[in-house]
Amino acid sequence: MFSEEDIKLETHNGVKRSAKFKSEVIINPFLRDKNYWDKENELFDKIKTAILTVLLVPIRVVCMFILLLFAWCLAYIGIYGYTREDLKLRPLKGWRRHMKSILCQIALSMWMLCGIGVIVKGKRSGRDEARILVAAPHSSFFDAIVIFVTKMSSPIVREEDKSLGKLIDMAQPIYVNREDHNSRQLTIQDILNRVKSNDDWPQTMIFPEGTCTNRTSLIQFKCGAFYPGLPIQPVLIRYPNKIDTFTWTWSGPDVLLLIWRTLAQFHTFVEIEYLPVYVPNEEEKKDPKLYAQNVQRLMSKELNIPTSDYTFDDCKLMENAVRTKLLFAEKLSDVKRFREKIGLAQSQIEEYIVKENFKGNEDYYLEFSEFVQRLKIPADNTSYTLFKFFVSESDIGDVIDFKEYLLHALFLIKYSEPKIELLKMMFMLYGEAGRLHREPFVNNVMKHFVKVKPDQLNKLFYSLDVNNVGSITFNDFYNATKDDKNFAILYKPNRNFRQNHKDSQ
Repeated sequence: MFSEEDIKLETHNGVKRSAKFKSEVIINPFLRDKNYWDKENELFDKIKTAILTVLLVPIRVVCMFILLLFAWCLAYIGIYGYTREDLKLRPLKGWRRHMKSILCQIALSMWMLCGIGVIVKGKRSGRDEARILVAAPHSSFFDAIVIFVTKMSSPIVREEDKSLGKLIDMAQPIYVNREDHNSRQLTIQDILNRVKSNDDWPQTMIFPEGTCTNRTSLIQFKCGAFYPGLPIQPVLIRYPNKIDTFTWTWSGPDVLLLIWRTLAQFHTFVEIEYLPVYVPNEEEKKDPKLYAQNVQRLMSKELNIPTSDYTFDDCKLMENAVRTKLLFAEKLSDVKRFREKIGLAQSQIEEYIVKENFKGNEDYYLEFSEFVQRLKIPADNTSYTLFKFFVSESDIGDVIDFKEYLLHALFLIKYSEPKIELLKMMFMLYGEAGRLHREPFVNNVMKHFVKVKPDQLNKLFYSLDVNNVGSITFNDFYNATKDDKNFAILYKPNRNFRQNHKDSQ
């Protein structure tokens, strides 16, 4: 999809000519529309939800609490005497394994009492046919239903989910710390050990996308499920409902809101479909990345949605941008892609502009023609799309704040380095002749980096401005804060970046 506009461009002889450029409509898989009401019958939906919140939701909550308490007691008994290390090394057997089947029935009964109907299609394979189940798309915490439908297969879960205690431990999961590259490598080894073991382990359940999306596309599959080179069974997850009360992405409604909206429906449905077992050929066995790509394409075809090159790292990039309080944080992964397409990621001309050419006191609101001239890039659909990312509703006309563009570009350029390097560039971006005045120091620069109150920043500024000239240099700031624990975060390396673009589970 494209939006088309006439743009006035300067030719080499100063004569203006008109050209049409198309801005591509980007569908980011990590963003969800914050309007979660029925768009066709919003008033009716709100009235119905209000009534059911009073009459039905309390009953369902009580039922959930009772069944969860009962399930927790059974799980406590089922793994009594086992440590997490024991559960990692050997499968449950005998009556303990039978307890898992009972827990699955309780869990599915709980979903049913909450108005959630589970539809199962296809035939699930046994462990002798496929030791790994690959489920996608991963779009909600409700996807945990598939674990119980598969008779409590062992999932790969985040370390943060250890807080679920006995209930998650009963499934004998493999825990992974997604922020720690070493942990992810250990997780791959744990997967290999388990699926190649001769012990009677349950099938291993993996969500290869690694994070939740809005189901508009299948993002890149991580390679953990495909390293063993063994047959896998793809499992499709669909939510065929008119109103979406399930999708839980990086940006959108939070957990409690989605639970409330789901409980306040008469019924909702989850569809789980087992596809035939996928047996890798010799080339796929040798190349886990190729294996993952081929399974991704197969599943996207069955789901009738496209594949995309988005990854979990894009989600982390946007999350870090939000922490840094960037105005266009939700668009940053797309900004990164389009800068790469144009060649700006290689030239990094923005850093040169800030160091050599940019003057903070000049007019920095630019039209498209001025934007491409400053960056020395061709005026085409790609550059126009990049430009449109920074046109906000508050802007007058089709213009952007070039400072905002430069700030986001510098964030990408300096992402692999300690934050102090970006701060150094911002002294140039918001300063004049290498000096930064108090107001931009407090209001435009430091708000992106540290949680320090404005009065403390003002105090710091005045202590550095010993000659009362009304401005400070980066070196003034650096010398005063390099050993100050309140600013220690500025000097730490970006550990998250070191893990980017590496194969992980």
